[in-house]
Amino acid sequence: MSSSENASAIQPWSLSGKTALITGASRGIGKAIAIYLARKGLANIAITYASNKAAAEDTLEQCRAHGTKNAIALQADALDPTAWPRVVTDSMNALGVSEIDILVNNAIWGSFQDFKPVGETTAEDFTKAMIANVYSPIATIVEFMKHGPKMGGRVINISSVAAREANNDPIITYGACKATLDSYTRSLAGSFAIDTGITFNTVVVGPTATDALVNTMSALPAEFEEKLKASASAAYRMGVPDDVAYIVGFLASDESKWVNGAAVSANGGYRSLLAALG
Repeated sequence: MSSSENASAIQPWSLSGKTALITGASRGIGKAIAIYLARKGLANIAITYASNKAAAEDTLEQCRAHGTKNAIALQADALDPTAWPRVVTDSMNALGVSEIDILVNNAIWGSFQDFKPVGETTAEDFTKAMIANVYSPIATIVEFMKHGPKMGGRVINISSVAAREANNDPIITYGACKATLDSYTRSLAGSFAIDTGITFNTVVVGPTATDALVNTMSALPAEFEEKLKASASAAYRMGVPDDVAYIVGFLASDESKWVNGAAVSANGGYRSLLAALG
């Protein structure tokens, strides 16, 4: 077989034989990521869920249908700072593996109803938001670095356009959480890429038609949805979870090795950010 024929036989962006841990993968974007990575050839997958075990099991069943037979789900509370290092080791033990190749931090805490206007946000509210949305993923990364492959590990943090624009109440604190996580990601890339061989990147997600968002919009006037579509992206639509999953799939692959410390857009050209870029 010629070298060109051999190259064409290799599936682009293949994750064949690899192990992934994806947090917050029972629904929405996390679920789409888990299923897409399974389609790319994962041998083993662990996901976390907050409370909906049935939804997590549905994610696993779909992963198994795509060939990832070794698939497990662990319950984890984003507000429990001690849970996340255990998630890494418990995943390895349950899967029977000695290392994890890919970590996707997608789990978050808080809906629009959970966040308060800045003037009403207490120290307790702020601490809760930061523990769940910053400390917990960072604690997971720190443990992952101890158990990743010698070279080629991948950390992918799911971020938001809220980290990169001026926000309105009540999501100012949410945006601050995501901006902090972005800063950590850049710094981890700068500090640990050589020693660990891991790449650290964020995926900047815009308005995405998850079940949660669709259900929220169903209670709002129809003109609100049209206004959101008009402002959401250059494509005049909201994203869907698969739009994000495809980008995560590339970042998880060996072909992404030269992308490190980056904030990769998965928002269709979010209009506020396009304007800010001039």
